[in-house]
Amino acid sequence: MLDQPSHGNSFSGWPGETVFTNTPAAAQAPIIYKYSHVEWLAVTASPDLAALYQLLANRETPVLPSGERRAILGCGYVGKEVAKAWKQEGHELWGTTTRRERFGELAELVENPLVFDSTDASATLDFVSDLDGILVSFAPSKGSEVDLGQYRKTFLGGLRRLVETLDRRTSDTPLQIVQLSSCGVYGNRHGALTNEMAPIIDNHPVNQVLLQAEEMMASIRSDRVKVCILRLGGIYGPGRDIPSMLLSAAGGLVQRNGLNVPCWVHRDDIVRCICFAFDQGLDDTFNLVNDTQLSGQELTDRLCERAGLPLAKWLTIDTSDRILNARVCNKKLKQIGFTFNHPCMVC
Repeated sequence: MLDQPSHGNSFSGWPGETVFTNTPAAAQAPIIYKYSHVEWLAVTASPDLAALYQLLANRETPVLPSGERRAILGCGYVGKEVAKAWKQEGHELWGTTTRRERFGELAELVENPLVFDSTDASATLDFVSDLDGILVSFAPSKGSEVDLGQYRKTFLGGLRRLVETLDRRTSDTPLQIVQLSSCGVYGNRHGALTNEMAPIIDNHPVNQVLLQAEEMMASIRSDRVKVCILRLGGIYGPGRDIPSMLLSAAGGLVQRNGLNVPCWVHRDDIVRCICFAFDQGLDDTFNLVNDTQLSGQELTDRLCERAGLPLAKWLTIDTSDRILNARVCNKKLKQIGFTFNHPCMVC
């Protein structure tokens, strides 16, 4: 049986599928990180990060004259790569994580690292008021298992805090926002070609949350604030080798409906598209998926045939109450000049 892959910023396990769990997160042991000969002790049991912030306040943070002030809200699998790209461009960066044990790692990526817990009433995002750009890449969890109650509380809670802060913004400086969403919102369209005008299937709680999140961010559009919403496919790339995972099922049975059509996008193309959105000042919703429009069975068959391995067999019935079955189209994004470095998973 093939283990369910994790797709991080796509907010689902297998694209469009979600598994709920009430399993509590494992307790984290104290971890010491080193940065420029300074040691930070990130102790999860202690909420006091004042000493760490004081250390950072005393650091020199040179920024190129052309650089902007940008924030990455959620520095996970995609966010940390965006931080690296933006740092090379000379932008001054803020970045958030919900996990205190990642503070030291985050401090190596951005000049202004912050631990932000949307369930903490004292946590604020006031620093975003004077920025030039914000990437919203909050994710509900590290993997595909999602506690629905916690998902609503943390994901929507963080976005509400952001919207409330931006509603109070008085700066006349133009602000570019890019929000990462999911193509999972299209649900079961029986494999039909699907563009951004297709209706969202909101009969599942996760899709309801994603739709609400998109509406919240779109509500702050103005002549000074541009909001680009990118609906991602299932993410693959370094550390997430989906083709190898599928090949591991050769000759076996995959416990999912192989007739469903998922969609995919490489992590590096996500990073490039985020940079493209900022450079072009995008203010619309786009599907960010590659050209692969194969069903699960078709995709695995091609991979196995190329590798000279026996074919895997898939089920022909749904095993999840949330699925994606749509040939998601990326034409709108291509029409404005974006190109993919990884146009397909099986070329």
